[in-house]
Amino acid sequence: MSKFSENFPEHGFHPCIGCGNMMPHHSQKDLPENGWVIPLGDLGYYGGFSDEEKPHSVTLCHDCVIKLLELFPMFGVLIGKGGHSSLGSDEKPCCQWAWKTESINGASIVYLASDDGERWLAQ
Repeated sequence: MSKFSENFPEHGFHPCIGCGNMMPHHSQKDLPENGWVIPLGDLGYYGGFSDEEKPHSVTLCHDCVIKLLELFPMFGVLIGKGGHSSLGSDEKPCCQWAWKTESINGASIVYLASDDGERWLAQ
């Protein structure tokens, strides 16, 4: 787990429960950029796999979300292509679920990552 305290998100970062790395939040106050917050309370019910109905959640960074999607491909099918904006350099997608836009002569072009996440494909 991360060396940062539990109240650290109010300072601009969230710890990933999967790897302990810190994730920034920029555009949404309490949610990490290009990560997932999975509400475990929605998964638990009396007599189910988890008997608890506590309102707690798991926060995952971009790389841990990718590991989850690779382990359980159906989640990737459910979210579909173009799930989030690209991280870092625009030369290569960060993953196969990334998208980006580019303006050429006043026209906006949308690109989605290829299935292998290695190149951009104009839409």
